[in-house]
Amino acid sequence: MCKTLRVLNAVRHVDIGIPLSIQQYKLLTPSVLVNRLINANKHLLALRVSEYLAMSQEVVLMHWTCTKISSSSAIPDSTLLEILLDKLKICKGISYAAVASHADKSGRRKLAAMLVEHEPRSAKQIPLLLSIGEEDTALMKATESGDTDLVYLVLFHIWHKKAPLEFFGMIQARPLARDLFVTYARCYKHEFLKDFFLSTGQLQDVAFLLWKESWELAKNPMASKGTPLHGPRIKLVEKAHNLFTETKEHIYESKAAEEHAKLLRIQHELEVTTKQAIFVDSSISDTIRTCIVLGNHRAANKVKVEFKVSEKRWYWLKVFALATIRDWDALEKFSKEKRPPIGYRPFVEACVDAGEKDEALKYIPKLADPREKAEAYARIGMAKEAADAASQAKDGELLGRLKLSFAQNAAASSIFDTLRDRLSFQGVS
Repeated sequence: MCKTLRVLNAVRHVDIGIPLSIQQYKLLTPSVLVNRLINANKHLLALRVSEYLAMSQEVVLMHWTCTKISSSSAIPDSTLLEILLDKLKICKGISYAAVASHADKSGRRKLAAMLVEHEPRSAKQIPLLLSIGEEDTALMKATESGDTDLVYLVLFHIWHKKAPLEFFGMIQARPLARDLFVTYARCYKHEFLKDFFLSTGQLQDVAFLLWKESWELAKNPMASKGTPLHGPRIKLVEKAHNLFTETKEHIYESKAAEEHAKLLRIQHELEVTTKQAIFVDSSISDTIRTCIVLGNHRAANKVKVEFKVSEKRWYWLKVFALATIRDWDALEKFSKEKRPPIGYRPFVEACVDAGEKDEALKYIPKLADPREKAEAYARIGMAKEAADAASQAKDGELLGRLKLSFAQNAAASSIFDTLRDRLSFQGVS
């Protein structure tokens, strides 16, 4: 009651002129009374009443500050700033951003910029900095806050407002902003990202983007049907090759891009001549294998020569390709052209995998290693021949393994046991 009487006496004063009874005061409420004092520009009394009744002083200070800014056009910004800060420090947590916004609306942008510096909450500070044209400061504050949402807010604002080169210059010096921009642009703005990389001299990154675009073209359904879309793909890869060539650190990528473009061109030609969309984007090995399967040995040899495929790799590919189409005469003829650099084991494996034991028998005797010969005979079920080859190898462990493979054949198991006993007697393990 004492507090109520003191407040009523204060507002009844002739300088204030708000005579109220206790009943009227209770119906009006203290907060409404404070608002009336504010609207009457009685800020000092409103502040004291708020403090006396333990009410928030923020509303009073905000109104006084805005009024002070509006009515102090003759006071320099720096002087007015000191006056405002001296009063605003009374209330912790007050929104300096709101005060700065009012200053900006009142045409005092410099004062607004100085006030917003005192706003501790980045989420309120940064949008205001953008609205008053302080983009560089906003970007600095956003990156310092570590809040990626705020950084993106500033980036998109600057992106649409500044010229590209100016925008690139602003983000280049700020790693977080630069990395976030690159991450976004990789997904949605390839062309703009290429401009950024070119402006910063990152030619290899432009090359990687071009290479990626070529693969995205491959996802186009029309790109797999021998259409002119292969032309743009090849051009993109060639551009990537040229850019890689300009950087000494990317020799491998340069060579890979060059060969990729060459392979795409050859594969496209093959699809046109064969009228089958089965070559583009396959590997060199698969391209050779497919050519052989289709009987186009000249094209297979051309790919071999163009990409300097080794003899061993060539033999492996041709052996299994011929076995795939079951051209056993061609396989035999191929084995006799010269001594195979991979030996005869792949010939045996190709025949066995195809279920052609008779064909495999053409090559098993040519195997130089008796262990390989023994295992090859075992794979086609010839126990005696496998045992003879294993005995030449004098390998007891091999005989044990071969015996297990003929576990259902008692006669064959007996042969292997006899040979193992003989080797044991001779002191061979």
